[in-house]
Amino acid sequence: MLTVRFENNLDCKEIYKILGVSDEVSGTNFFMYDENNPVALFRMHFVTEGEIVGIIDKIHFLDSVEEGDRVFFKHAIFFKLIEGAPVKLRIIGIDREFEKYGFKEVNGNMEINTKDINLHYMCGKK
Repeated sequence: MLTVRFENNLDCKEIYKILGVSDEVSGTNFFMYDENNPVALFRMHFVTEGEIVGIIDKIHFLDSVEEGDRVFFKHAIFFKLIEGAPVKLRIIGIDREFEKYGFKEVNGNMEINTKDINLHYMCGKK
């Protein structure tokens, strides 16, 4: 069974090792578990630029994670972000995969306000 959990940064170092992530632990870390085994990481941090901006700086999956489970993880995280106070999200650089969620290219990055995230794209809805 897949679960998604936030982990305290003190516990993340070992999980990073299991996932093969060599980065230093930073930001806000959410992990997807298959049973009790970590299989994915979604990491972001927040900055203030006249408004609060959530910078998504790492989405990492073990090679064994199937595409449907990858989609589930992103949807779970985006759903939680939609439920919170609206903030701008940014992915540094251009990643066309995120256009289906409603991200737009802005100054060489991908951005969206959390209230505008589209989780219905697979149904043909915008």
